[in-house]
Amino acid sequence: MKKKSYLKLLIVFVILGGGVYWYYNSIAIWGTSANGMWKATYKKNQDQYVERGWTGKIKQKSGKKVNVEDITFSDNNHTLMSVGDFEEGESEDGEVTVLYPFSAEFYGGDEPKKGHIYKVHVTWKDKGKSHTDSFQLK
Repeated sequence: MKKKSYLKLLIVFVILGGGVYWYYNSIAIWGTSANGMWKATYKKNQDQYVERGWTGKIKQKSGKKVNVEDITFSDNNHTLMSVGDFEEGESEDGEVTVLYPFSAEFYGGDEPKKGHIYKVHVTWKDKGKSHTDSFQLK
């Protein structure tokens, strides 16, 4: 009798877990650079008072102090936006940028389209040498 109760409970948890997983995967795409230094997310904005439906954010995952020169967001190799000249602080529209470790919002736009390839390209400088990390959001 107890085995049936545990089995029913397990089935309920699996269904709930699957539902939560499906829900969160339907409202976000994300990716991490090959070197593990950058993580970007593009997710549906849950704040009903904000006009933009989807917001991109990037965070530096390493402890290395670097200077971010440019962030480019692309859809099927078509540039949606490119931004540089980052300053630490909060802008008029509430976007917050932190220079070390780097984190910033980089794009506000429409829902991702199925079958499209979204990529983030981060150009950064360390010890006078420029680097670019490119990675796909899935």
